[in-house]
Amino acid sequence: MVISIGNLPLKEIKADVFLHPVKYKDSITYEPMAEEAVIALIAKHFTYDKVPEKVKEYFDEMDDGYLFSESNFDEFDLEKLDVGTILAGRDLSLHPKTENIRKFLALLRDFGGFEIKGIEVPEFFTPSDPELAEIVETEKSYEIALEEIDELESFDGSVVYACDDPIVVKNNELLCSHQFIIANKIKSLKVKVDGEIKEIKKIPELKGTFGVILKPVDEYPFLRVKIQNVN
Repeated sequence: MVISIGNLPLKEIKADVFLHPVKYKDSITYEPMAEEAVIALIAKHFTYDKVPEKVKEYFDEMDDGYLFSESNFDEFDLEKLDVGTILAGRDLSLHPKTENIRKFLALLRDFGGFEIKGIEVPEFFTPSDPELAEIVETEKSYEIALEEIDELESFDGSVVYACDDPIVVKNNELLCSHQFIIANKIKSLKVKVDGEIKEIKKIPELKGTFGVILKPVDEYPFLRVKIQNVN
């Protein structure tokens, strides 16, 4: 199974399952900024019985109920996933907790049998005795320091996803769902998004209350914006 996480599902990427806050067709959604929690839950689900004791203790202390609830990702979503390849998108690299996310991905690689693509993942296997490394290749230790998962930030109000792909969305467009139009009280064919005029392009397969605009950014790409109707 090929699982895409942190890639906008409207992109031309070959994957069996898309995980992303923007709901498109049958993708699995979670709240913006919840990548750390979601990947931690996935890592626990697939590696708990195989990880070293210290990592297992970390998983035991994780508040799964809180993470499922706050991320809007649940056990039924987990059951849709299977071991395979994880295609990590730029959302993970731009996330404030990207280093912790990379550690959870390392667990999925080292103990879950996953192949990780799209992001550099640290190596945590080290020889227990460097001097014997060449002789006893199989004797290794595993040291990983996982950080506590941050409380999730709230994304209320008007929110858009800053896409970096002009094939997906043009510079003068705002891709959105019918729900987005209602939630933002849009009554015209054009709107101002933080002062920039965009043409409304409603996508039938797009669901939820996040719009999509073309905007290269070097920060986490979900942005709170001000939306005004243009007469």
